[in-house]
Amino acid sequence: FFVNGEGEHGQQPKSARPSWVGRRPAQGAGTGQAVGQQRWPGPGGRRGRRRGRTPVPRRAAPGPGCGGAVTERSPRGADSSCRDVGRSLPQPGQGHEVININLKNKPDWYFEKNPSGLVPVLETSKGQLIWESPITCEYLDEAFPGKKLMPSDPYERACQKMLLEDFSKITPLLFKHVLAVKDGQDTTALKAEIAEKFGKLEEVLSKRNTVFYGGDSVSMVDYMIWPWFERLEPFQLKDSLNHTPKLQRWMEAMKEDPAIKATITDPQTYKNYLQLYLKNSPEACDYGL
Repeated sequence: FFVNGEGEHGQQPKSARPSWVGRRPAQGAGTGQAVGQQRWPGPGGRRGRRRGRTPVPRRAAPGPGCGGAVTERSPRGADSSCRDVGRSLPQPGQGHEVININLKNKPDWYFEKNPSGLVPVLETSKGQLIWESPITCEYLDEAFPGKKLMPSDPYERACQKMLLEDFSKITPLLFKHVLAVKDGQDTTALKAEIAEKFGKLEEVLSKRNTVFYGGDSVSMVDYMIWPWFERLEPFQLKDSLNHTPKLQRWMEAMKEDPAIKATITDPQTYKNYLQLYLKNSPEACDYGL
């Protein structure tokens, strides 16, 4: 759960790591158990690590009394849509929290928040519920004052949305490759198809002649597609970028962004998580927290 309860009260959103990640009973909620809790005082710092415990599903839903919420898949970095939302949230410790749920055993209260069961979900202090990652990110961008991630020009906004729509056609191929590798299948043709798709993204950067897809600075679309590139090494697809120098330059520039630095997941950590997840291991749900 990412919790944002300060949007209507003037808190400024900045791309940053939430103040803590884990699971705990929200104020006013039913009984629960803290699992995998980890506090993040700032980029590079961590304390309060608790590992090796299987999450216990909460019986009662967290209410708006704790400020509002958005749910995230475990472990950190496991789900791109949740990370997108996380980078659009306020500064750490300012009116939001994170609650992870076990995707293999979702608690009943979560379906009360979102009947589809998909993550993430954002709940404001007024009890308003918002889901779907692009919609949630755009809401956060509009609800808070300060620097905006979406461009003000209507055409540029449309271009970003079209690019994101095109990119959504690539993500199923990435998952397909992961499963094919797991099953020992020949992935030569699939990798060629993925490399071709990345070549199209290379063309976009060439035409724009900018480092980022949003221009000379990071914007919403850059954050929205980034998590998938962060996973290319664990997905054994890093060589798919061999012929895309501008895309490689974009990746290096993204790694220097403060929000990325604060939330990036070590490739080996994600690789270990992926192995557990593909085995349906209960240890996968909070691995890396």
